[in-house]
Amino acid sequence: MRQKMTRDSHPDMRRLVGVGGLLLSLLILLGAIVLAYNDRQNILPENSQHASVSNLVTCKTPHHDAGDSTGTITSAGLKRTFLVHLAPSYGKRPQPLVINYHGYSWTAQIMEHNSQMDTEADRAGFVLVYPQGVDSPPSWNAGVGSFGPTGDADDIQFTRDLLSYLEQTYCVDTHRVYIAGFSLGGGMAYRIACTLTDRIAAIATVSGAYYAIPGGCQPSRPIPVLEIHGAADNEAPYNGNPGVGMAAVQDYLNGWLSRDKCDGSAQAFFQKGDVTGTQWTHCADGVIVRHYRISDGGHTWPGTPNTTHVIDGGVVLWQFFSQFTYPPVANNH
Repeated sequence: MRQKMTRDSHPDMRRLVGVGGLLLSLLILLGAIVLAYNDRQNILPENSQHASVSNLVTCKTPHHDAGDSTGTITSAGLKRTFLVHLAPSYGKRPQPLVINYHGYSWTAQIMEHNSQMDTEADRAGFVLVYPQGVDSPPSWNAGVGSFGPTGDADDIQFTRDLLSYLEQTYCVDTHRVYIAGFSLGGGMAYRIACTLTDRIAAIATVSGAYYAIPGGCQPSRPIPVLEIHGAADNEAPYNGNPGVGMAAVQDYLNGWLSRDKCDGSAQAFFQKGDVTGTQWTHCADGVIVRHYRISDGGHTWPGTPNTTHVIDGGVVLWQFFSQFTYPPVANNH
């Protein structure tokens, strides 16, 4: 009887061994699937686990170290220089580009120091460029006032050439190019928006000095506009300076409300301390015209010494810029 039982148990053992082998194979296969999934997750962008691998774009432009460097190009027969600031995150994938024009008599280095916008570039991850004006003292050909042109150089051509150079040399997202400026640099940003509209996604100005644009302002499309201005500004007065042909802030805004086909219904969206924010959102093509009025603000960049700290100019500019792309892209957030 013991012998029979032993012989009859052999099929059961074979079945157990077969099932065990099958389970082991399934475990090995499952482990391979998990490993492959983890490997895929490791190449996805940070904070974007749902991004498609096919959407990743690597930088193919020359290598550049993070931090500051000075660049030079020739434009309209002149040697032109500019300061480039790259965030620590630069070089992994294309980043937005912000070009920030300095005020009259300033330099690119003064603009970098006075705006302190490098901090926001490092935090948000965008390429930041400070162009250098020519003339003595440095100026921009931002328009025409009561005493003639504000500068002699062809700064529109310089901007056009600078954009082409930066897009070819640095890893930038050509859908997210923005123009900013302070004082006469704000006037320069205004003129760029009127003439190079097809190259940029939005503009922003701080304490802008706005002059008449030769031939008028004729943008090729509606464009988002941000304006920040102190009501106590003595150099670029809030109510303008007719003696030198400088427009009032409200006249400047009204021009954009017309060009952007806004319906005129203003919305107060921010009020804190000495800062009031007003915006017009019912405009063509989803653009916004936004204005911050600093009740006792002078000719300064908000958030820096001797001015309001209710808002930070660099932070406000980037919050505005980051909403817009041009040409539009499918995954615009």
